[in-house]
Amino acid sequence: MDKTWVWLPRASLEYGEGASNFVYASARRLGEFCSIEQTYKIGRIQLGPNEAAVIVKSVFKEEAYVWRPTPTIFTLGQAVGDKIAWPADKVVVDNDDLSTTANKTASSTDTSSNRVRIIDWTSDEVIAEGILCSTDPKEMVNNTQLGPNAAIVKVDMIIKGDAFLWRPSADMSFISDALNENIIWQIQKIQFISPREVSANRSSPTSISNTSASSKGGKQMCILLDIHNSGQRVAEGRVCSTNPADVVHFVPLGLNASKVWVEVSKIADAKVWRPNSEIQFISDAIGTTVAWPNDRLILL
Repeated sequence: MDKTWVWLPRASLEYGEGASNFVYASARRLGEFCSIEQTYKIGRIQLGPNEAAVIVKSVFKEEAYVWRPTPTIFTLGQAVGDKIAWPADKVVVDNDDLSTTANKTASSTDTSSNRVRIIDWTSDEVIAEGILCSTDPKEMVNNTQLGPNAAIVKVDMIIKGDAFLWRPSADMSFISDALNENIIWQIQKIQFISPREVSANRSSPTSISNTSASSKGGKQMCILLDIHNSGQRVAEGRVCSTNPADVVHFVPLGLNASKVWVEVSKIADAKVWRPNSEIQFISDAIGTTVAWPNDRLILL
């Protein structure tokens, strides 16, 4: 590993590049980034949102506990050579590895595998969606070098227009100013959208219309989408009724809503549409019915 940069003046460009290359080379020795897609599996368990799959190559603290222990792996020392799940915001990504994948996808006509959600850098709220273009630290956007732990994203859908940009420019201060433009964003505040989810969102979901009684397909399987328009799939269940007069936990269903029996939780802490004293989150709704807006349901 080249260490000649140590003897160079600290204010020089060569010193900065040498130090950055040293950090990236060291990072490669510690682990290998595999995926951040929610559908990626380690064994039989999917990653889920805001999680990453990593192969552990070496460790500093062998006795540190892993995030998701298994019957044979409890500590990082036991995980060397194995693939483990880790919180995405606790992974420092080697940008060279990511940029190879990102740039290949950006040069192709199909960008579905590189579609991402942009999360507010001051909170965990999804503010936009776009296409991941590059994570090369030397790339330039609006005369600004990307640098480490950052990504270039082309914004193509705005969710919260008044959210501030991470790196504003003379022409752009809010995310609404960046529609169809390239911006720089923190890697840990970018969430990949699986190609299957992109396909589901592009296709028109089966419409649900309110009727005076439950239809023949009243027990049809469905996917419940996040009520805050993040696009995340929070649960799976079955549509029981779309009759506005039907009651769900003593409250009439009303128009443009469905009575859904919740069977599988995907995001346990996602809020339900109409909370009550007993049911506030999806985890509370397993094995019971909830009201859900029709435009937040995908019929299967």
